[in-house]
Amino acid sequence: MLVLLCYPILLLTVKGGMNGLFFLLLITSVFCLFRTPKPLPTSLWDSYSIAFAIAMSSPMLAVFLSQAYHGAFTAPPYDAPSRFLLAIPIFLALRQVKMSTITMLQYGLPLGALSALLYAVFNLRTWNDGLDFVNHIHFGDSVLMLGFLSVLAINWQQRDRALVLILKICGLLAGVYLSVRSGTRGGWAAIPVFIIILFLSRNPEKPWHKLAAALLSVLLLAVLSYVLNDTVHQRLDMIYHDLAGYYHGNKDTSIGVRLQLWQAALYLFVQHPIFGVGPDGFAQMMAPLSDSGMLTTTAASLGRGEVHNEILAKTAGMGIFGLLSILSIYAVPFIIFVRSTRSPVAQIRAAAFIGTCMVAGYFIFGLTVEIFNLKMTAAFYSLTVAVLLAAATHKTASQVSHV
Repeated sequence: MLVLLCYPILLLTVKGGMNGLFFLLLITSVFCLFRTPKPLPTSLWDSYSIAFAIAMSSPMLAVFLSQAYHGAFTAPPYDAPSRFLLAIPIFLALRQVKMSTITMLQYGLPLGALSALLYAVFNLRTWNDGLDFVNHIHFGDSVLMLGFLSVLAINWQQRDRALVLILKICGLLAGVYLSVRSGTRGGWAAIPVFIIILFLSRNPEKPWHKLAAALLSVLLLAVLSYVLNDTVHQRLDMIYHDLAGYYHGNKDTSIGVRLQLWQAALYLFVQHPIFGVGPDGFAQMMAPLSDSGMLTTTAASLGRGEVHNEILAKTAGMGIFGLLSILSIYAVPFIIFVRSTRSPVAQIRAAAFIGTCMVAGYFIFGLTVEIFNLKMTAAFYSLTVAVLLAAATHKTASQVSHV
């Protein structure tokens, strides 16, 4: 319970805190599974567990196959995939604990967003710097996710008291505020999706006239943000200027560089469709592609750092196996969460909607940045998905009263 409470708080405030608690929970989970009578109960190792295990182990397999084909084995490419793999025993162990243990996460989420706000106020030199251990894009995306997960967790375990309700709403406000101040416009694309998921979670009958009203509210909110907030106004205006500049030959803008790198990633995938160019191969291909004229010097230089798209990065680096692996860690949990949203048990339903938001958000974040190129974000995603999936497929939750 302490780990589930604290890991969102340490995510953006303590360097290494996220991974430290991840491994602490892993050790605890392995110990709990070791104490479980063998073989594991069939209710624990069911189709959900098998599907989750296959999906979360696939990134490790994709890296190994690509490295084996190229005959070059290095350890760093296994860093993030290992977090996905090690989330499997955590998921299995959490499926055996009481639901009240898992729902402790609902307090950690808003406290995480508020802790990030306090840390940013006292430690950031400028809002675009990011933290000393995470850049402003990953920071803005992560805190935005914490904020919306906070409000989705309202009334998760029971009807929230006033102080708890205020805490979760403040978590949302802190997340949105920090995301706007960080200027990470790629993450803003997820906000309408978050609002729709929030609406559906509170309206299980899905009245379409209310959904239409919610969509109009989202549109109105976007227009007001553009008109009233200078940061939003400037960042969105830059999209038009970057695209116009790209059309007229200025390719070294933020969007122009991304378009060049995405084109290069697709080109490399077509040339190496099965095993890709290797987990580290994209960076090594920047010089040849720059010499050929496909990339500008600026794009090639930035491409040595990342592709700015999670799916294309895995596809170019590890071919079809990389593509299938990255899609599986999104699709498998998402499908299970969506199925669980139809559960008659309120706590399972709530966990399913929170999980749906988590997966959808990281999928959208990954369209404009390699969201899992940091171990801490890979650990946060894999652990949070494991926790929420354990709650959404919980076997004993049917014994609790409905909210």
